[in-house]
Amino acid sequence: MLNSICYISNSRILFDKDLLHLFFDLIKKRNDAVKISGLLLYHDGTFVQVLEGDPSAVEVVFSKIKKDGRHNQITIMIDREIQHRHFTKYQTSSISSGNDLELRKLRTRVNLPKASSYTKSLWAVLKPFYLDRPPILYGYGLQELENNFTV
Repeated sequence: MLNSICYISNSRILFDKDLLHLFFDLIKKRNDAVKISGLLLYHDGTFVQVLEGDPSAVEVVFSKIKKDGRHNQITIMIDREIQHRHFTKYQTSSISSGNDLELRKLRTRVNLPKASSYTKSLWAVLKPFYLDRPPILYGYGLQELENNFTV
């Protein structure tokens, strides 16, 4: 059994690219150490993160997140048991997200008849960050999201 938590929060500070790289390198190391996969998006003071893994590991990581003074107004969007990971890795490299072709591929994949309710719920949370603004994307670019986001 695995668990997934997806949340949105507001940053107490605006991160520049250099600070984000340092911050997310640390996050990657911590998540890799406890076998957490997922995704982290940041744009104009807003974070969206998906954590997937062993329920106890996800809970420990999320408990630390809730106590982290770098952000507030944490809103849980998804907290549920999952059958398999949708994200095979937790990466933290900076990737441009302006590729419309890859977005269409992901959207098509999510709309497949075999897409689970969890897959569709994740897309509903993540879609505004791709469509409404050009995020600084840490975790997956659209190509990587397509390759690593399983139905």
